[in-house]
Amino acid sequence: MQSKVFVRLLPFLIVSLLCCPAWGGSWGIWPLVSYQAADGQRELEVLGPIFTWKQTREGEQWGVRPFFYYTHYPSQELWRWEFLYPLGKYQRRGADRKFYLVPFSLFRDEVTHPFPEGRERAASVLTAFWGQTDKGERYGGLFPLAGRLKERFSRDEIEFYLWPLYSRIKDEGEITWRIFWPFFSLTRGEAKGLYLWPLWGQKVRPGVYSKGFYLWPLYVYMDEDLDTDNPVRKRYYLPLYASIRSRRGKVDLFLPPFFFHQRGYVPTFEKWEVPWPILTLVRGEGVREWKVFPLFRLRKEQSRRRLFFLWPLYKYELDLMEGEREEVRRFFLINKYRLVRRTDTGRESVDVNLWPFFDYQKGFDGGVKFYVFPLLPLHDEGMERNIYPLFWVYRYTRSPEGETYYDLLWGLYRRRGSSRGWSLQLAFRLSLEKKGHEVFSLSLLAGLFRYRRTKEGGKWEFFSFR
Repeated sequence: MQSKVFVRLLPFLIVSLLCCPAWGGSWGIWPLVSYQAADGQRELEVLGPIFTWKQTREGEQWGVRPFFYYTHYPSQELWRWEFLYPLGKYQRRGADRKFYLVPFSLFRDEVTHPFPEGRERAASVLTAFWGQTDKGERYGGLFPLAGRLKERFSRDEIEFYLWPLYSRIKDEGEITWRIFWPFFSLTRGEAKGLYLWPLWGQKVRPGVYSKGFYLWPLYVYMDEDLDTDNPVRKRYYLPLYASIRSRRGKVDLFLPPFFFHQRGYVPTFEKWEVPWPILTLVRGEGVREWKVFPLFRLRKEQSRRRLFFLWPLYKYELDLMEGEREEVRRFFLINKYRLVRRTDTGRESVDVNLWPFFDYQKGFDGGVKFYVFPLLPLHDEGMERNIYPLFWVYRYTRSPEGETYYDLLWGLYRRRGSSRGWSLQLAFRLSLEKKGHEVFSLSLLAGLFRYRRTKEGGKWEFFSFR
């Protein structure tokens, strides 16, 4: 009977909480309702992490996890809806818009250059697609029946009918017709070519490249970068032998990819893999590598180190960059300890995770995030808004300004702290709050009994829900 009464009163309680003073007060009945307002921020949670609403001076967020989440930051011109994340998302930032719903639909509208304004649009619903290039050229179609694409898939234009029955591709002055792909193709324009796959094929662009095959893949040849100072000659006699030759080096493969030899001339460099991927030996200017996979690997370069033992048990990476030193240690690939140190200031960024037990992050600005039992060993802002909070048994955060936040079991124990004061909540049984040196309050049973002390003196209150 009492539970039915509470369920009926729950909407009224939520409205009452939203009517609390804009920047002060807290109230809650764990795990049903929790409200906190302090330091320019209001936050409401209903049914633990499922329903959340947060308002700050920068904007507003609210959601019903894991179904949808809304974010609006006027100062950043940002509107974002996420639904069944990561399957669906709509975002508008300034003049750019993006929308997707996997695997059904995709929409993108972006400003590619402001003066004069160029906009690029692309959209799809299942296999239907349409769009517009930043030059104003429109395209569309229904795959595989018929359609045309402009400046997509690294090509100037693609046209098709009953693909793979017929397609036409224009790119960099070349036009290629394909019929019953991949069996027949004809190229004209800046290049000339004809493919009768897998029997014979040839394609030549004078002074740029020449390539072809006989009885593919038994013999394949490619002469590339002929218009540069380092033309490359490739020959494949599969499955026995392959070679690559240029002015800067050469590569030989015997029974590819198992036996590999590479020699570079500028700078001098030599690499052996016999057989791949088990044994590797590298010698050259500023580089050494020894590998016996999966037992160990050691690679030394002037600004890099790579090491592993009993892959994937332990892996180490060191990168010396301008102004930064980065070290990464991995255990079973997904568990890592990452340390980045800025050499000019000495500041450090730390990222540690031991999945599935904990995840710890510390930024250069001193901000800290710590979670127990993370769902996945991945850092993704969308997952942190929509999915991860449902599994955060315990979390701790510290802002760059020193504000701290502790939370156990979605509000069973919760503590906030800053230079201006602190607050502590133990479910709905006990609540403590201190502001500065003069204001202190104690609340029992969600405000049924409350004691408040200021510089004027102390006072007991009953049935005080603010």
